[in-house]
Amino acid sequence: MRALVYHKSAPRYLLVRVAGRIERIETSRLSPLNLEDVPEPPLPAPGWVRVKPRLSGICGSDLATLLSKSSPYFSPLTSPPFVLGHEIVGEVAEDASGFTAGERVVVEPALGCEVRGIDPPCRMCAAGEYALCTNVTGGDLAPGIQTGFCRDTGGGWCEGTLVAHPSQLHRVPEDLPDEAAVAVEPLACAVHAALRAEPGETVLVLGAGSVGLLVVAALRHLGRPGRIVCVAKHPRQREEALRLGADEVASPGELYGELPARLGARVEKPELGKPVVLGGADRTFECVGVSGTVEDAIRLTRPGGEVVFVGMPGARSRLDLTPLWHGEVGLAGSYAYGYEEYGGERVRSFALALRLAREIELQSLIGPLFRLTDYREAVAAARSAGRRGFIKVAFDLRRP
Repeated sequence: MRALVYHKSAPRYLLVRVAGRIERIETSRLSPLNLEDVPEPPLPAPGWVRVKPRLSGICGSDLATLLSKSSPYFSPLTSPPFVLGHEIVGEVAEDASGFTAGERVVVEPALGCEVRGIDPPCRMCAAGEYALCTNVTGGDLAPGIQTGFCRDTGGGWCEGTLVAHPSQLHRVPEDLPDEAAVAVEPLACAVHAALRAEPGETVLVLGAGSVGLLVVAALRHLGRPGRIVCVAKHPRQREEALRLGADEVASPGELYGELPARLGARVEKPELGKPVVLGGADRTFECVGVSGTVEDAIRLTRPGGEVVFVGMPGARSRLDLTPLWHGEVGLAGSYAYGYEEYGGERVRSFALALRLAREIELQSLIGPLFRLTDYREAVAAARSAGRRGFIKVAFDLRRP
């Protein structure tokens, strides 16, 4: 089958870090991504299911991997070479484990203990936090935190099939189009993050790419905060933030100008460095993942409030953590999904995301779609999505 395969080596990693600053890496001979003919992955164990991708999204973590901007932290938790792609809607390729050939499914990519055939499960998996599994280098599979970062599972950027454990598959309702289903995975991440908010809070969302916009939607439609303020850079992002439930939208230029006053805070100017904000949001969701906005998130959160990191952090970070210390601001990571307490029930993030996808017309955020052979153009479009008015770029595998 033809697939987009990521190859990594230490020399290439260093070269790409340099090249990423001076040229378009998607067209560079140094690019670690290649369109290749590879065999379909074998089934790791009895009961596994073959899935043929229909659409597969391009995530910020995929771009960070390609541009060598992800942290070396992940190096022992992945197993290159691998086929990228973890935002996947596909169809079951053959009858297996209660699934019928042709059924549409979304893939929940976390590779926890159940998927790996490990029993008894680790503490996190036993608690329903399987995305935080501590056995991601063991069991029936090569190391990998998710499908799309593991050489044994395959990934969504292929014209053949990948393999999935039946626990990873969620049937897609007939009335939900592929263009919505492909973004259920990032929406599930947003659901998991948004449920940290408490009713009545003033919430600030920093960043209005796909992650930030989906956090806004999850916050509003899951009925948590009293007020949502979103910081959005580009016109399409501002429009979508308001449509999806933000009460107010601010521009990045207002961070230390009008925004603090709108949050009931005031600004003082230090001798050097960024302004000091006295007061701020009850909870801030940082959805960009660069050191500058991480520090902004801390500064714009009130004393005793909380910053939730939703955007994948970059490999390098220099922060002045004085406002965190002085304001006793809490820091929390929000990674992937699991089981949630919602409405008196214990329900998976993916189940909530599938419900929410209809309400927010998720398909309106998807596009443009690219053929696999046009991967250079697709990666370029994803890298410049905000500026070009795109939210979520994806590969269309329904046509050759």
